[in-house]
Amino acid sequence: MSIFTVVNVWRDFAWPLLVLQDPERMTISVGIASLRANMPQTTMTAALVIASVPTIVVFFLFQRHIMAGLTAGGLKG
Repeated sequence: MSIFTVVNVWRDFAWPLLVLQDPERMTISVGIASLRANMPQTTMTAALVIASVPTIVVFFLFQRHIMAGLTAGGLKG
């Protein structure tokens, strides 16, 4: 459940887009979306890869616990 919470907070888009006016305080997804028109596609792809790195790192750190939870629910006792 904590993995889903981290991903939802990290990828939050609508609330920061509506509330935050200062570009220095925007989340990374809002910042990338606001610069979308001015960036070449290769730079946009690099920004999206960099933005996804923390989510991937969190998954790899807790992979053992995630897989244990998934398999524990599927075993008959």
